[in-house]
Amino acid sequence: KIPQIELILKTPTRCLALFPKKETTPSPPQKMSAFFRQLGSLKVKEVPEFLKKTITKENAIENFQRYSKEYREKYIQTGSIAPVYHAMGAVFATAYVTVWPTEYRHFKAQQSGEH
Repeated sequence: KIPQIELILKTPTRCLALFPKKETTPSPPQKMSAFFRQLGSLKVKEVPEFLKKTITKENAIENFQRYSKEYREKYIQTGSIAPVYHAMGAVFATAYVTVWPTEYRHFKAQQSGEH
């Protein structure tokens, strides 16, 4: 037998060194929670500088890419129907937000008797 393999087999802690624990990144809710905790601990004058450092183009791109990858793994590669529902919800929300000001104007005009 090869002496190194015997050593690895006899000492399980040594085996962990060969297969290091995979570092996990915090989930998005954990990150948001930490962000708001930090934001809440600041004075009002410190907020703009904190936001400039925290919210950057690079962070936005990185977060979007990670979100896209996780979404693809969770829904698209598994063959789930959920992306269809998500798209329908997005279309509904976009249409509602787009038309709401006009509907509100009509509502106010009707209340005041101008309509």
